Amino acid sequence: MRVAFFVYPSAFQNKGGGEILLEKSEEYLKKTDGIEIKRFDMWQDRIEDFDILHVFGSVKDCLGIMLVAKARGVKVVLESIFWSDLRRAVFEEGGIISKAKMVTRHFAKVVCPFYPSARKKMFETADMIFPNSDSEARQISRFFNISMKKMFVVPNGVDMKFESASSGLFVEKFGIKDFVLYTGRIEPRKNQLNLIRAMKGLDKDLVLIGEQVSSYKWYYDKCIREAGENVHFLGKMDHGSEMLLSAYAACDVFVLPGWFETPGLAALEAALIGAKVVVTDGGSTKEYFQDKVLYIKPNNVKDMRRKIEIALEREKINGLKEFVLDSFIWEKVAERMVEGYKRVIEKNVF
Repeated sequence: MRVAFFVYPSAFQNKGGGEILLEKSEEYLKKTDGIEIKRFDMWQDRIEDFDILHVFGSVKDCLGIMLVAKARGVKVVLESIFWSDLRRAVFEEGGIISKAKMVTRHFAKVVCPFYPSARKKMFETADMIFPNSDSEARQISRFFNISMKKMFVVPNGVDMKFESASSGLFVEKFGIKDFVLYTGRIEPRKNQLNLIRAMKGLDKDLVLIGEQVSSYKWYYDKCIREAGENVHFLGKMDHGSEMLLSAYAACDVFVLPGWFETPGLAALEAALIGAKVVVTDGGSTKEYFQDKVLYIKPNNVKDMRRKIEIALEREKINGLKEFVLDSFIWEKVAERMVEGYKRVIEKNVF
């Protein structure tokens, strides 16, 4: 089975969870007998030489190649990576015009799921959609009038190497331990500004690991201006690097405050290392973490601060690490993905 991976052209210019998802899917599928994975090269490859086109992200730039694949008899799998959240549209930092556009788009999907759009066309074109949660599948079905029979849930995964990380490397270099940690790109959707506000006056260090997104320098600058002396911006660290793993191991509480997460690879990684996890209630987080983490309302700074304080004072939640090990290891995710591929090839989708 030959599978072509495809993603929108600018994806790896600001690497985040979606790009890591592609890389890890590639890594673990290549270990599977009978599966050949190749990143599609638009300059050299012919789409008809593949059995499946696997597109990562429902971004309209990918629609053209999906239509070509369908016309040439190649099966199309779409890893949707989609969520629409009204709170983000209303409360996210940004100008009135951008907020109005987000609110309008959200209500358009709610009120008129039949309304044509490039994203809707992508969902219609795909032979199978890989949402990473049941809640994402239901939202796609509701907002775009897509049959649930097209959905095949493939959860996000976490690498086993996060289980055995040690704090020594990070502590030796930065001299900080038992802090509150955030990792990821610094941009309005990730809501670091409210996290910084929630940490003001707390006698605990906040470490932010991640690069600023080029188009959101104004947001990064605002985070810098509002940060107190207890906030440390450490910049980008490569995913899976020894220093990043050591940072996870050295922290006491990991916080993911974004407007939504589906569910956030970083939270899974922190949980596997053994950190206490505080995560947004937006997106599919509750489906993944159930009652084993603390949930925050991303627009409520007081709620965020209170939950962080509770997490700092409490013992680690029993069973969180074991739960992640049992449910979300990449080997199991790859097996699920292969099952989806086989269903598409065998036309056992509906």
